[in-house]
Amino acid sequence: MRYIKDLQPYNKFWGNCIVNMFLSILTKVDASYEPLAYLNYYEYTYYPDNVFHMDYTQEYYNFFAENIFKYEAFNFKNKENFIQEFKDILMNNLYATLNVDLYNWNRFSYYYNKIHTSHFAFVTGFDEEKDVFYAYEDDVNLFYDIREIPTNEVIQAFHSPLKQIKTDYRILSFKNDFIPPYEIDIKQFIKCTEQLIYNLDMLIEKQEVVNKTMINEDASKIHHYNYEFSKISNRLKGNKLLLCTLKDKGLLDERLTDELNEVLDESCITWKNLQGIYLKHCLRNNFAELDNIEGKISDAFMTEKEVWEKVIENLKRPE
Repeated sequence: MRYIKDLQPYNKFWGNCIVNMFLSILTKVDASYEPLAYLNYYEYTYYPDNVFHMDYTQEYYNFFAENIFKYEAFNFKNKENFIQEFKDILMNNLYATLNVDLYNWNRFSYYYNKIHTSHFAFVTGFDEEKDVFYAYEDDVNLFYDIREIPTNEVIQAFHSPLKQIKTDYRILSFKNDFIPPYEIDIKQFIKCTEQLIYNLDMLIEKQEVVNKTMINEDASKIHHYNYEFSKISNRLKGNKLLLCTLKDKGLLDERLTDELNEVLDESCITWKNLQGIYLKHCLRNNFAELDNIEGKISDAFMTEKEVWEKVIENLKRPE
């Protein structure tokens, strides 16, 4: 038996696993939701574990929870033999996610056999003849697509004792029967952009992204920071899509859009170069040299801050 949801993965831009799951669902309902994938409602944070990472703001996630989706958490009746129960859940509900350890899940991902962390995988079907499940996941290049996960790896990833979250699975459905078209709220966009500028100011002042002590104590953190640098350069590509959307809506000057997109292209190269320098020092155990890249990281954040300041200035300019 083969069962798979009638859905296409959203992969024009990778935000994160949650964002792309939501957008895969929403763009099937209404294409107007696509800009939600690359809105700049993101932040650089050290919360909750004092380790630097990039994530979307809580306000961004709240938008989905308050306006569009309802998700309910459950546990399997029989954790030791959950496979058939989970197949029934997939076939009898709109969408479902399974709690797995990324260390054992999706051999194409950056986390595979490197980092233990809980992840609610967006599972969209299964094929009993091939003995696989289908899930929407990113790969090492942050390309989001449908992946085949062998059933034995599904079992291993689910039963990992190193998962931080204990809930077994979640069911995802719409809060309302009607999903209205999406429009960018410019006032809210300006507010969030100003928050991002403030966030960047704090990082520039702090000048401490890479925790050398933590890397020395836990080698897996080397992979963590490398992954975060990839996420940042990828996010800059999303910023280009966002600026073009604002331009197409007549909200941003065309000349300025082209100018800022050139800056963002250069910033992508900068972050990839920083990633290469970082990895070189880590692989050679030259952790003391990592101090030298903090200034370059601050310069990169300053460039990003200046881009958003120019966007705000243009949006606030009287017509």
